[in-house]
Amino acid sequence: MLNIKHTICPSCSVGCGINIVSNGGKVLGTYPYKRHPINEGKNCLNGRGSVEQFEKRIISPSLVKNDELVESDNETVINLIKDKLSSINSDELCIICSGKNTIEEFEVIKKFAESFGTDKIGFYGYNFPNFDGELASYDDISNAKTILAIGDVLRENPLIGRRVIISKENGGTLISVDTVEKSNTALNSSEHIKVDSIGEFINDMGEIKDKLDGETVILINKIEDKDYFNPLKELAAKTGAKFLPIYKEANIKGAMRYLTSLDAEEIKKFIADSKALITVNTNLLDFLSKEDIKGKSFIINISNFEDDFTRLSDLVLPGKPWTEKSGSFINSEGLKQEFISSVISDDENLSEIEIFDKLT
Repeated sequence: MLNIKHTICPSCSVGCGINIVSNGGKVLGTYPYKRHPINEGKNCLNGRGSVEQFEKRIISPSLVKNDELVESDNETVINLIKDKLSSINSDELCIICSGKNTIEEFEVIKKFAESFGTDKIGFYGYNFPNFDGELASYDDISNAKTILAIGDVLRENPLIGRRVIISKENGGTLISVDTVEKSNTALNSSEHIKVDSIGEFINDMGEIKDKLDGETVILINKIEDKDYFNPLKELAAKTGAKFLPIYKEANIKGAMRYLTSLDAEEIKKFIADSKALITVNTNLLDFLSKEDIKGKSFIINISNFEDDFTRLSDLVLPGKPWTEKSGSFINSEGLKQEFISSVISDDENLSEIEIFDKLT
């Protein structure tokens, strides 16, 4: 029997509603949620494809031997983790989370880190530092007279892009900045500025800053260095423009309320200084090399889906995918969105919260 249940799309931080279609606990696909106020029944390709990863779902707790997952059980793996943690000092444990975790998971993971005594905990923020300043709303984008978009917002965040197009249809001007010559945003812009890095644009904004005012929204979904963020924030403050970072993972904004946003170099240093590493729903190979990871630390990988990083780990616990969770995300404009599990699975895998409760 087909079941259709509502949840929040995990593909980026916009916070669109999406329906999950399942049968007997197995995810089959997605269906638009017509009444959601953010996306109003539309889901982008990224959202519709968010369930494709279930084809690589990790079924059982596993040991990793010769780069292959060898099936085990929760009790065995939990005890191996406890044994490892009991053999190291508090400052020799590092924990790396991600914007895929829920608010409730961050609370439990942070509590675990504090009880163990480590301050080496954070998440990969794609070079966006922690930020709790005033944010533009999505309605501000639709009503903006000028939009300065840094990165390919229209392709990577299409439901924000839809509001950018509404602004243009109402006579607004779109100025785009990116390191590529052609992109969806560039092709739809009134003016496109191709740069070698966002830092180049910051150092030489030319006449662009004179075109920004209180009816402007600055959108940014791409940044190569944390040091580039404050100048863009200051640009908004000096011109009176509204400011909105759009993050690549659903709950990075929520993560910033609990943990420190780390860049690749900071995470690399954490790993090098640790004897045990716990990762939670993150693939370190997205931003580090195998040489940065392999053999540097004992890796405990809490991951729903198999990828190249799981095979570099020592122990793997599946946890629960977002479809089987109840919790909350905070989207880019700061809205807390609560959701309940949309699929009930009959496997015996522990949730992320249950895993850390057993380790505490």
